[in-house]
Amino acid sequence: PKKKDNVLVFGCRQKSADYYFQNNWEMLVHNDRLRLLTAFSRDQWHKIYVQKVLRDADGGSLLVRHLLEENGAIYIAGGAKMAKCVKDEIIECLTEVLPRGERDAKVLLKRLGKLGKFNVEAWS
Repeated sequence: PKKKDNVLVFGCRQKSADYYFQNNWEMLVHNDRLRLLTAFSRDQWHKIYVQKVLRDADGGSLLVRHLLEENGAIYIAGGAKMAKCVKDEIIECLTEVLPRGERDAKVLLKRLGKLGKFNVEAWS
């Protein structure tokens, strides 16, 4: 796979305390095997969350391009609140470009889920 094929959006509270796989992931980035986007919510005065990083990536086109043009997959893992926010962001991005908006977005995610290309593993 090429770098653009593997995108990891990773978020945690603090880079210095919670970024356990930093070296591994940065080695993959260095070897053009991964595109890494990060959100460390407590490392600056304003909180940055994964859904914001995901929405803003490539001027807002990463999500749509990944799912609709590149036949990509999305897997969400983490806390239930974060997972819901990320899923909502995905639906919102797709709603803006699909003909029947939110309805098509939800149908697409359901279809991707059946194909094993969209999954949420969340806990409280």
